[in-house]
Formats: sequence, structure tokens, C-alpha cells
Amino acid sequence: MGETRDIPDDAQIHISVIRRMEANPHYRPGNLIIGGGGRGVRKAPKKRGIGSWLAYRHENDIIRHTVIRKLSS
Repeated sequence: MGETRDIPDDAQIHISVIRRMEANPHYRPGNLIIGGGGRGVRKAPKKRGIGSWLAYRHENDIIRHTVIRKLSS
């Protein structure tokens, strides 16, 4: 398997990815849940949940809705 791609903290993620993580407990991409390149973790541990996300654009539009990572202060 290849390396996990880096995903910037401000990347827009399609809502379908969040819904997939909610629906499938085995889909736990480290680069989304943990951030960055997954910090070397392809599959995030369950204790990390699915991360924290904020609606970004086109909320309630099932085609164009995107979210961004909620950064801790």
C-alpha cells in the first residue's frame, strides 16, 4: 500500500465522507480523523471518534455541501 496523503487542516471535505465515517465503523482514515498525513496512521483508533467538523459551504445541498476541520483553540 502507498503512503497516506496529507490533507491540510483547512481542506474542504465533501459531506459524503463524513456520512461514510458515521455509517461504517471500519472506515477510519487517519489523515482525516487525526489530521495532516495521519501522522503515520492509516486507520485511526476508535477513541478518536470521527473528528470535529464544521459546515463550510452549501449546507443542506446534498451535492455541493462541504465541511472543514474544527480546530481546537
